[in-house]
Amino acid sequence: MAALLAACGPGDAPKPELPASVSPGWTLQKMEAAGPPAGLPQLGTPPVCWKADYTGNGDATVTACGYRTSAFEAEQRMPSAPNQVKFHRGAYLILVHWDNVPQAAITALVGAIQRSVPD
Repeated sequence: MAALLAACGPGDAPKPELPASVSPGWTLQKMEAAGPPAGLPQLGTPPVCWKADYTGNGDATVTACGYRTSAFEAEQRMPSAPNQVKFHRGAYLILVHWDNVPQAAITALVGAIQRSVPD
C-alpha cells in the first residue's frame, strides 16, 4: 500500500483494480503507469494515467486516467476515435481501444472494466 501511495501525489486517484481475466478469453498482460493519451483535454491538474494491455480475442488497450474530481468533463471533451469506447466512472476516464476484435468479445471486456472501476 505504501508503494501505491508513493506513486501518486496527494489527492491523486489511486490505481484502479482492473480484472486479471474476463470471459470469453481475455487476459491482462500488464498494467503500468503511462502518460496521458493523445487528445486528452487539459483540465486543471493533469490526471494520473495507467495503461493495461489485454490479449485473448485479439488485442485491446485500456487507458485509465484518474482525476482529483469527477472525470465527467474530461469524457465530454475527449474526442471520439475509431475502435474506441470512452466512459467515466467517478474520478476515472476510461478509454478502451481495440483492433480486429469480435463485437461480443469487446462488449464483454468493456462491461467488465465498467464494473471494476469505482464510482
